[in-house]
Amino acid sequence: MRGAKRLCWMLPVAPGLLACSDPIRPEPLDVPPFVFVSDSGGVPALYRFDADAITRLSAPGTDDREPHSAAGRIVFTSRRDGNPEIYTADLSLAGQVRLTTTSATDDAPALDPSGATIAFVSTRSGTPRIWLMDVTGANPRALVTGSPTLVPEGSPSWSPDGTRIAFTSTRTNTSQVHVIPVAGGASVQLSHEATGAFTPEWSADGQSVLYMVAAGEPSLMRVPAAGGDASAFAGADGGISEPACRGSICLAVAGALNGPGDLIVISGSGRGRRTVLGRAFDDRQPAIVVP
Repeated sequence: MRGAKRLCWMLPVAPGLLACSDPIRPEPLDVPPFVFVSDSGGVPALYRFDADAITRLSAPGTDDREPHSAAGRIVFTSRRDGNPEIYTADLSLAGQVRLTTTSATDDAPALDPSGATIAFVSTRSGTPRIWLMDVTGANPRALVTGSPTLVPEGSPSWSPDGTRIAFTSTRTNTSQVHVIPVAGGASVQLSHEATGAFTPEWSADGQSVLYMVAAGEPSLMRVPAAGGDASAFAGADGGISEPACRGSICLAVAGALNGPGDLIVISGSGRGRRTVLGRAFDDRQPAIVVP
């Protein structure tokens, strides 16, 4: 067990400074069932956390990552086939179906709230771009985002009503968060971070988008989904990244990027939080289970 990280929230103080407050008692926060990735078995695998119990979902040696849940399903990336491919399964990871079969890299899947369409990242056109496909794997098509096809894109995230997708694009030379209507239309750049913005995640009400900045220790920002000024959402000694939100809470990873992390729960305000899973393993990529 690693030593506990001192968690703090980010307050509007002088630029570049992190103001911390350590509450005497952590705010009570309900933790919904979630799936996450861990190296505790040697190879990355999917596990489920539910009522303080951890259950391994992946078979040994399958190298499964990047889970996302919606409409009683899980989509995830697996490297069991030699290159990243996208799979779907029920919430216990039974009935697994491989959805992509190309020699390209297909990863970062996100299932829309209705469970009908998957957004994902693919290099099948040469550069990582946002693609869509039916939940059966049929009808793959590139999402028209308005930037040249040679511009890398990543991290698709569906709005709660399924009408918009937030994603990252380097069309302005650094990774920034954009949002676009799925039915078609112009994309809007939401973030304007000098060091880049990554891994967007919608708030449960669809009014804002969280994203990670990595200037120094990673922290989370929040920006209105319609556009506007971004504000600090949450930070911690050692960093916070990989938000996953639903209802009044968000899950996230506390710890340095590419290193052992603790899984934490954060209130919708970003102020209250507590550690859910603090182990010596690299626990990461939480995805709240949606029945």
